[in-house]
Amino acid sequence: MGIVARKVQRLGASSYVITLPHTWIEANNIKPGDTVYIVDDDNKLSIIPSQKDEEKSKTVYEMDLGKIPIPEIASLAIYCLYVHNLGDTIINMGPMGKKGVESAKQAALSLLGLDVFELGESRIMIRPVIDDSKIEIKQVIKGLGMIVSDITGILRDALNGLDVTQSLQLSQKDLLKYQHLVERHVVDTMLHGKSDVRLHALVLGSGLLGVVGYIMWDAADKANKIKIKSEEISSLITNIKDILPQLGSIIAQPSIKRTQELLLQIMAITMDVEEKSINSKDSRETMILTKVADALKLLNVILYVITCSAVTSEEYLRKSNSTVI
Repeated sequence: MGIVARKVQRLGASSYVITLPHTWIEANNIKPGDTVYIVDDDNKLSIIPSQKDEEKSKTVYEMDLGKIPIPEIASLAIYCLYVHNLGDTIINMGPMGKKGVESAKQAALSLLGLDVFELGESRIMIRPVIDDSKIEIKQVIKGLGMIVSDITGILRDALNGLDVTQSLQLSQKDLLKYQHLVERHVVDTMLHGKSDVRLHALVLGSGLLGVVGYIMWDAADKANKIKIKSEEISSLITNIKDILPQLGSIIAQPSIKRTQELLLQIMAITMDVEEKSINSKDSRETMILTKVADALKLLNVILYVITCSAVTSEEYLRKSNSTVI
């Protein structure tokens, strides 16, 4: 790994650019007009090149959805093919026609590194253009933690009386994007027979973190629709929002000490939520607090899973030379 200094230059009124190292460009066969993916990891950026045609599988698959004339199935098919990373796949929409094509294109827009080409009124081809081997799954999980934290922040904003309709729409797409990236990693791991305790914890922890995201998203959606305002609940939500990025980091890199610290914080927040729920005379508040309590229960499960994976790692557990009498 080389370190190369680059000066940041201004482009236009508000954009900044840097040049890419020539050695990296040659090593990855980058050409003008190629797409690269930038992973934002707090204080550093990673640049991932898209796959070249010669790097992709030469096998082309075909899928016939004409027998199931439901546009929503087209979206589901896109997600499934993306997760399994099969390569170029031609999909025949049949009676769904343009409606199915549009549904598939919208699904593809919510996924990272997937192109969709129209081959006619009722046929499309999807093509994965990102190389999973160049994606650091730990960074993806940390990103998932940030997204769930952002969604929790949207709930807080809704409880402060703000209209968060647009934020909800954008955050749902981001949540899907990160979840499907994790699922691709899981499928690839299973196909290659890789398995250990920490991997199981990573898979289960990231999956449950995604569920927490959906629970908080639903709570934010409800709060936005019923126009409930509560500074007290908003304060509780802020506490949850602050710990979620840490949780994403711990799932990616388990630590018993940090896990126990978060467990204590979540226990304290849970007690506050339960107390507020018991004392609240507003059914709308109770509905939101119930969802938050469900999310907190899952956060506890995640931390217990991480603890188990950490204590059964080689750092703490090893085979003994002693004999049992």
